[in-house]
Amino acid sequence: MALWAGMGPINMRKKVAVTFLVLFMVGVCLGAAREWLSERTVVPPSEQVHEPSPTETSPKSAPPPSGTIDTNTVTVYFSDGEAMYLRPEQRIADDSKVDRVEMVIGELIRGPQTENLVKTVPPNARLRQVWVDGGVAYVDFSREFQTEHWGGSTGDTFTLFSVVNSLTELPGINAVQFLVEGEVEEAILGHTDTTEPISRREDLINRDPDY
Repeated sequence: MALWAGMGPINMRKKVAVTFLVLFMVGVCLGAAREWLSERTVVPPSEQVHEPSPTETSPKSAPPPSGTIDTNTVTVYFSDGEAMYLRPEQRIADDSKVDRVEMVIGELIRGPQTENLVKTVPPNARLRQVWVDGGVAYVDFSREFQTEHWGGSTGDTFTLFSVVNSLTELPGINAVQFLVEGEVEEAILGHTDTTEPISRREDLINRDPDY
């Protein structure tokens, strides 16, 4: 008590003022620190909420537009009974991992399911190997593809283009290079040049269901 009494009222007021000023500055510093920390906080991407703009009106669950091709469906082409056109048939791939190129060739060898369509690939032909490079499908058949073919220029055309038109239905394939037993030949079936990749021919296709 003697010490405080000796300080006098002026010293007492100074001490209170200094204490108040210190507390005030501490409060200001704490507030500034909270502001700075709040501005540095980043919301993780997984927690960010995206509100669709007025132009984003289509929900993610909307059905695909009409005409969209089912990725599990492949199209294969067979000759009609008059050997005038190639006609399409659909096949469903039950296994999503199945190689679509091998599936197409396998279905062509098995033949059509529609009664008035005609097989285009000899039934004993075997696919030795196939690969795709630069938009070209390289299809290597066993010798039976050539030796057991029924011949003729029309048969040649419809066999080759049933393969070409079927494979070019698949994404990433624009042409087909034919091989027999690993070799490229001048005319595998006797008429059409097969030394270079063969491109699709739309003019051979008839999709009219009433035809």
